Amino acid sequence: MTRQDDLGQNTSRSTLVEEENKKTWKYFMEYLGTFYEGIKFACTWHTLFMVALTNLATFCCAKGVLDFSFDFSMSIVAVGTVFPLVFCVQASFTRRERALSCLGSFKGTMFALFLMFKTWDRDEEAKFVGEVEDLMLKLLDDITCYLKSSTRNPEAGHVIYDGFSALAQKMKEFLPRTGYSKPGEGGLSRMQMYLRDLMTHFEGVRAVRDSETPIGLRLFCFALIHISPILLAPYWNHFCEKQNNSEMPSQYGCESGYFVGIFYVLIVLTLYRVQVELENPFDGSGDDDIKWDLWRAQLENMGSYGSDGPRKRAVRTEMLYQAPAGG
Repeated sequence: MTRQDDLGQNTSRSTLVEEENKKTWKYFMEYLGTFYEGIKFACTWHTLFMVALTNLATFCCAKGVLDFSFDFSMSIVAVGTVFPLVFCVQASFTRRERALSCLGSFKGTMFALFLMFKTWDRDEEAKFVGEVEDLMLKLLDDITCYLKSSTRNPEAGHVIYDGFSALAQKMKEFLPRTGYSKPGEGGLSRMQMYLRDLMTHFEGVRAVRDSETPIGLRLFCFALIHISPILLAPYWNHFCEKQNNSEMPSQYGCESGYFVGIFYVLIVLTLYRVQVELENPFDGSGDDDIKWDLWRAQLENMGSYGSDGPRKRAVRTEMLYQAPAGG
């Protein structure tokens, strides 16, 4: 028995060691993938083009060509270029978080309003609730198209308010079906409050979509990050004197000068791309944009929730899979 116990303990330890090795390898591969994605994000054609221009300018200012170099405090450049970029990134991130908050509130309010229609309707066939669900889905389609569109078309906003108006009309028609005679009875006044909240949350998202980070600041950052690496070419060359100490500096630049210039370009261009990616979180083209499919997932199945929700969702999923085959 003792020998069998020892064998069992050794097997358990071996299994634990194997599991730990698998976890370690999995984490290593995840970190390696994240590192690769980071390099891929930073090294765009735009960045590589600016790196080439910076190296060319540094080469032209080298001792063997124009022989032009100077030294000054790098903190001036850091404050003048990095700080405005960080401010732009922060402003764009704040806009994105505000849009996400308003969309989350809109989703919760719409679902609560639908549940009021569903639970207070006395018709067992729920035809009226089905009409309301179709109207809400149409409203969702209009809102999604409006927010994802790159053009500022006022007519698209009119269509959305047509949907709000139709929803208000449905609320009016719904009153007799609840068994109450006055709009405020049985808590029905909350429906008007929910409609108001829907419109308020939509306007919050619309304000983010129709506004942008200050145009002057964005133009300043755009011009600065493309001009400063070239204008600072003499500064990159002055590192050659420090690298070679008292020896004669290289005629066509040195490793330290090119390295500092490239590193500076990578910093400012990466910050600029982060700001651009966050500027419009609605179009769905960036990794940090709003995931519309996830946002709409529950709203597109509003009628499939409740005590028999799993069965309804299973039937709905089966119908969706059968639809292409039947077509």
